[in-house]
Amino acid sequence: MEKTQHIVILAAGDFPTHAVPLQALREADFVVCCDSAFSQLNTTHYPLSTTHYIVIGDGDSLSEADKSALGERWLQVDEQDYNDLHKAVQWAVCHFPPRTSHFTILGATGRREDHTLGNIAYLVTFAEEHPGIRLEMLTDYGRFTAMTGSGTFATFPRQQVSIFSMDPDRPIYGQGLRWPLDAFHARRWWQATLNEAIGSEVTLSSDGWLVVFRTYEPKQ
Repeated sequence: MEKTQHIVILAAGDFPTHAVPLQALREADFVVCCDSAFSQLNTTHYPLSTTHYIVIGDGDSLSEADKSALGERWLQVDEQDYNDLHKAVQWAVCHFPPRTSHFTILGATGRREDHTLGNIAYLVTFAEEHPGIRLEMLTDYGRFTAMTGSGTFATFPRQQVSIFSMDPDRPIYGQGLRWPLDAFHARRWWQATLNEAIGSEVTLSSDGWLVVFRTYEPKQ
């Protein structure tokens, strides 16, 4: 059986401070860093090793000195239809097959709210473009996962669970929640948020795409 590789994609939002995302970064087999995240990562927060990373983007946030110092680890992609996070994920999936890889996005929230919303919504795009990919986004408060069809998530009592429907015309079903969902239509993003797990798992299903958020800590 092939070893599963853990690939971290580091975006340019707030650098993580919680133990869970920091552990993911520390234990990564390879880091794909968006260009504007490189300076804070490599100088003030969490210096990278000398081997297992690349920096990718359009280069508008890197100095010429940084590009020169990175050498072959700097990959410039000039197209502007997609953001640097998309470029980083596409590169990662091309070089680390999803069949034997697990992908974690860090640093994708915080700072500008429009970037935060766009990056979270990108989870659905990544899942559509790469069916079966194992990918989640970790923040300082919890984890985001995109899903369609049926999925069961490990939970614990009083864990907060929020569900965002990307296809509001498709009903949502959910069990293992304090407020079960039975053909519920979340026509606004807030309408299926702030639910709560009652046990060790939550099962959700929908014909549309959902983005699911689970907190690290139980509600106090």
